[in-house]
Amino acid sequence: MKIAVISDSHDHIWNMRRMVQQANDLGVELMIHCGDLISPFMLEELDAFRGKIHLIFGNNSGDQVLLMKRLKTRPQVQFHGWLGIITAGSLRVAFVHAPEIANSIARSGDFDMVFFGHTHLWHMEKIRDTILLNPGEIMGKKEPAGWALIDSETRGVKQVLIQ
Repeated sequence: MKIAVISDSHDHIWNMRRMVQQANDLGVELMIHCGDLISPFMLEELDAFRGKIHLIFGNNSGDQVLLMKRLKTRPQVQFHGWLGIITAGSLRVAFVHAPEIANSIARSGDFDMVFFGHTHLWHMEKIRDTILLNPGEIMGKKEPAGWALIDSETRGVKQVLIQ
């Protein structure tokens, strides 16, 4: 299974649109957003994605009431609150926005991969058997806008820049 891991879109409609198109073109089946989607109107950009989406809050969550209302009409989006825990293909995955919490979760050894956001910077390291990953930012402020492409079978991780 191909998985897209994204974070920190911060209302950047155009980069989100391009990212979703890239993911669809690459045959991605599952998307994980590690927080800071911000405005509920960004869900409209995610509607074009052909697979299932998992979403959590970040530290800049915008209009949470309207976001929750609009999520009810999108069965393809599963909202997890502050922490997501799923099985994706053969992977046990956790995702959270804060790097400190992600680091602690990765050190537990309970997951194959742990994803986080917040720093807006690509980061990948292996902690024992767990991959700890920040996919960078969709926004493109601190570094070129990008995301992570994961192959759940090979556990391969590739950084994809938004073109």
